[in-house]
Amino acid sequence: MAGRDNEYERPILLGCGGCDARWTALTAAHCPTCHATFAGATTGFDAHRVNGVCQPPQRVGLRHDRGYWLVAGEQPPGRILYRSREGAGGHSDPGGSAAPPGGEVRMAG
Repeated sequence: MAGRDNEYERPILLGCGGCDARWTALTAAHCPTCHATFAGATTGFDAHRVNGVCQPPQRVGLRHDRGYWLVAGEQPPGRILYRSREGAGGHSDPGGSAAPPGGEVRMAG
């Protein structure tokens, strides 16, 4: 039967194919170039792109909280999860490189 309540309670896990970041917030925007994740597409994401080039988020006045880059007054929409490379024989790298499948998942923040 479609539309059961328990189907709406499941988190949707989104991820980037170029790094190990995973998130559940549908309002978040992840940059496929620099692999930073922002709470909103029209706020932090747009602010970090200057003339079509990624700028370091802290340089354009964004703050970091629970794995998201935020503009003033914005709250993180949840936590970002990273797949750890340690469980797969590599080193943990929450900064951006892709992790092989099989690592453990941990929260940022």
